[in-house]
Order: sequence, then C-alpha cells, then structure tokens
Amino acid sequence: MNPSDIEIVTSFAKALDHEDYDTAIGLLAPGCVYDIRGKRIEGAGAIVDSYRGNGEAARSFDSIAYGSAVREGDDAWVVIEFWDELTHRGRTHRHVCEQWVRVEAGAIVTIEHRDLAGEVEGLEAFKKWCFGEG
Repeated sequence: MNPSDIEIVTSFAKALDHEDYDTAIGLLAPGCVYDIRGKRIEGAGAIVDSYRGNGEAARSFDSIAYGSAVREGDDAWVVIEFWDELTHRGRTHRHVCEQWVRVEAGAIVTIEHRDLAGEVEGLEAFKKWCFGEG
C-alpha cells in the first residue's frame, strides 16, 4: 500500500468530519463509485451530494459531532471508521460504520459502505425515540 493512499483517505475523512465538501470532492476521481446498502452512486458530485444530504438530515437532532479513524485494510483497501455522536432531548447515541476505500493515481475511485452489526438497528431505535420514526 502506498503511504500517500492513507494520507488521501485521511484527508477525505477529515473533510467529511468538518462538512468541507469542496475539499472532499477534490479527493474523488470524477468517475468514483460509492456502494451503500444495495445502491450505487456514481460520480464525484453525486457522491458528495449524498454526504451533504446526510449532514443536512442530521440537523434535526439537537447536536451532532463527527469523528473518524483511518487504517490499512486488506488487499490494498483503506478503511475509514466513521462515528456520529447524536444528541437529542438530553440523550446521546453513537453510530459507527466503516467505509472501505480504494485509491488509484492519487484519487479515490471506490467507496464501499459497510454497516457494523447492530448499528443500523440502534440508529433506527434512537431515531424512533427522538422523532417517532423508525
């Protein structure tokens, strides 16, 4: 694995943590693909728009804090562990997921979202408690 791949992915993760979408889009190849929960999003602009949409939706909570950690994965993948600390009406929930990323020629070309066991269910239960949704 090229050490610069880790640096590129770390820059991408930090940009998303700070909702710096201009920086994030600059780290994606124009033809980048993002696979998330059976859906494929193609193109740097569409991918960044999906992250932006999630950020806007999170504003329904009283507060949210983002964080991430990056590590080397198997077979030339770089793994981002993202977490969101959601607070609403005095209650906090921490949601964690992974995104497995491939870098080619200095740009991110593939992102695979991977939900961790129990995380989606926990998030849905928290949202139901907060807003009566599920």
